[in-house]
Amino acid sequence: MNSGGPGAAPIEPTKVRKIWVAMSTPFQANFFAPLIKELKKEFEFVVTARDHDNIQQILRAKGIDYIPVGKHGGRELNLKLEAYADTIRLLAPIIQREKPDLLLTERWPEAVRTAFGLNIPSWTIFYDEREKHVNQMVFPLATKVFVPRFYTFQELYQNGVIDPEKVVWFNGFHTGYLKGAEMDQENPYTKLKVKPPVVFVRPEPEFASFFPNHRPVLERAVEQVQKRGNASVVVLPRTENQTQRYTKMGVQVLDKSMVESPVVHADVALGAAETMLMEAFTLGKPVVSAIYWEPSRPVIELHKYVPHSTDALELAGYVENFLDVDQSKAFSQKAALLVQSMDNPVLLMAQEIRLLNRGRKVEAVLKRRSRMETFVDIIQAAALQPLRPTHIMKAANISYNELRGIIETLERRGLLKEETTLGGKYYQATPEGLRLLQDYRYVHARLFEEA
Repeated sequence: MNSGGPGAAPIEPTKVRKIWVAMSTPFQANFFAPLIKELKKEFEFVVTARDHDNIQQILRAKGIDYIPVGKHGGRELNLKLEAYADTIRLLAPIIQREKPDLLLTERWPEAVRTAFGLNIPSWTIFYDEREKHVNQMVFPLATKVFVPRFYTFQELYQNGVIDPEKVVWFNGFHTGYLKGAEMDQENPYTKLKVKPPVVFVRPEPEFASFFPNHRPVLERAVEQVQKRGNASVVVLPRTENQTQRYTKMGVQVLDKSMVESPVVHADVALGAAETMLMEAFTLGKPVVSAIYWEPSRPVIELHKYVPHSTDALELAGYVENFLDVDQSKAFSQKAALLVQSMDNPVLLMAQEIRLLNRGRKVEAVLKRRSRMETFVDIIQAAALQPLRPTHIMKAANISYNELRGIIETLERRGLLKEETTLGGKYYQATPEGLRLLQDYRYVHARLFEEA
């Protein structure tokens, strides 16, 4: 454990032996499972998991030992406060006994607050700017924050990330942990005797603080898909109310979690669950968004690439299109090109942990870049979305004069394209640029990654 003394702000450990992983959402159970698998031969782990939304069932299915701690307080503020206090009261003696050197979590306030009080550094993940109150409880206390590159530092600052030295940037969505992941080859829908093609549906997060009043957008879309009769609909509900609503429709309702993401063996994913939508896209699965509330920045990015509506007939129409083999294949190919340029944040986090134990300074990677590396950095910066030149300059850390010449070269070679709008000039990587980026990463990994 960090030796800064009681009440001192935690600092990064010089040596990591035991890692505490705190999970409060199903996403975290799925995200941290491959990290535990990657590092379990090198480090001890202690896992704490909240009793909420199938988290503990997912961990049991994945064979991960955990300590059950706490529960979700629901939507009422007084119940949230009670759950917060109870969870910290339960966590503190467990963590004092286990003495971990580092906490990994998404942004579970109770875990980060406990770690801070016990002088344990905590690493967190930023991907939702709407929950400012939660974010402002978590990120000022975190010692490292992993952040998608499409956020600006101003947005991070407004959400409690006040020290830029804490930030580790990554390309793409937080669901990039699925990139290149080995998936269960056994089709769970076959076990359930669900007739293909399968449309997998995940409903909205009704307990989330940003969630407004419920609207039956998704239910009506499911009714339309059911009415057309061209696919089997399988729903994974979050709450008992959702279970009752969808059971009445006569669709297949899952009553337990699966080892892998349920979208893996589906033909189309339809839903109002933000992380599930990004998981489907990362896996190259045709996906349709029925989100009807204020979207997060990652969802805004996602909606550039996937169909989105709040009209039931339109949603059902998008699903019908993706049931066509050619349409499905075209979507998967497009998604694959975009996902190639994403980082796997799990591997990035594992690399950062290993760097601590090897005593290597992260600053060492900031040595002078070759011209080729500069070109690659610029293509990488413009891989997921069109960017202004000033944004590319910041992301690639070069001057405007350098950038101007390089952009001309990359455009001439068909690796970058210009888009002129009323807001000015934007640049984005072409499909050829994305393929080159993937080839570069493959060669770099083969030559320089440590075994």
